[in-house]
Amino acid sequence: MSSQVSPDDPRLPPELEHKIFEIAAFSHPKWIPNLKLVARRVKFWIDPLLYRVIFLKNSAAMRELPHLGVHTSTREALQQISHESLRHVRHLFFDGDAVGEAALKTWVAACTGITRLYAQIDCTPATLSLLSGFTNIRYLTIDVQALSGADVPLPLFLTVTHLELLAFGTRHIKTRDMAPVCQNIALIPRLTHIALNPRLDSHLPHAELKANTQLQCIAFLSPGASLAGSPLLSDDRFVCIEERRHYELDWLNGAVFGEDYWSLADAFVAGRRAGTIDRSQYRIVNGKGNCKLNVLHWVLTKESKCEKRLQSWVIQNQP
Repeated sequence: MSSQVSPDDPRLPPELEHKIFEIAAFSHPKWIPNLKLVARRVKFWIDPLLYRVIFLKNSAAMRELPHLGVHTSTREALQQISHESLRHVRHLFFDGDAVGEAALKTWVAACTGITRLYAQIDCTPATLSLLSGFTNIRYLTIDVQALSGADVPLPLFLTVTHLELLAFGTRHIKTRDMAPVCQNIALIPRLTHIALNPRLDSHLPHAELKANTQLQCIAFLSPGASLAGSPLLSDDRFVCIEERRHYELDWLNGAVFGEDYWSLADAFVAGRRAGTIDRSQYRIVNGKGNCKLNVLHWVLTKESKCEKRLQSWVIQNQP
């Protein structure tokens, strides 16, 4: 029996074939290494999907990666990946235990297409310089010490629109030592969203955050934030979020589906400005759980493909 394909044999249009393999890769990431062996064109189509999201931390969230359609990567495997493949990485999460200085200099530096970065590391001048090669970051989570210097560390912050600041080593830092941070936040050219983790809400001047007219959303990720007399209470851009979804899973959900605490905050702020949410409300809950006031708001949002979808957000009353 001949193994040659006859010109008369039916063939799928390339666009449909591409979509079929893409759906298979998204649905079953473990199949990707075998799917790449089908043909060169298939490898070209699905290689970017294998490394689009990289989550590198020894935590319970690793068990959720297959359910989210995310390929499970290891430090050893990533060191063997070609720089051409690493260019396809768009979302990267790592901590100091998983990624050391050697990795920052090699495979991490090769991920030049990253748009969403969660760097859970102490931001020393040395490590910060190793991250300075990224020029496409829009969603950045990083230690507040990155902004404690005399200048904004560009080009890392040049394209950042959503910035979450971590509070490593701030327990014994005095408020006056954090003075450069707000000044540098105001100098980030495209920044529209800022989120502060616990302890930072008491270190950074609320008045300076309110005075930053470029910001569209100011989020405190601490239900216990000290807000007595804060000028942010009268600012419709301000929201205080209680996280009931683990932050690692929230990040993964944002990377894979585009739904995370940022989208929740945007929907809340838009609802308050539209009058569908009481303007005196500023506290919300991200994730499942009981709340003081069970109010369900359905917020209509548009997908990137102009498809409409309903999302439910649970809104918590002020204490």
